[in-house]
Amino acid sequence: MDTAAIVAVVVAALYGLHRLALYAESRGWIYYRTRPPRVRTLGILEELVDPSVEYRVEEQAAEAIRADADESGEGAPGR
Repeated sequence: MDTAAIVAVVVAALYGLHRLALYAESRGWIYYRTRPPRVRTLGILEELVDPSVEYRVEEQAAEAIRADADESGEGAPGR
């Protein structure tokens, strides 16, 4: 078999696997190109010991929302 044909078959197989992974991700079966949601392990227990944890979590969430808005171009006009 010709080297170019082997390369073409390998590229086609990789592209097929990529499309299959995208399909599985769209169905919610796997995380492929996106990150899984974070899970807080000691949530309530940690908040009882250190109440400022709740504030930090809220601030991190607000920062993520601001970063998403900045990337999408939303926000104050003139920026």
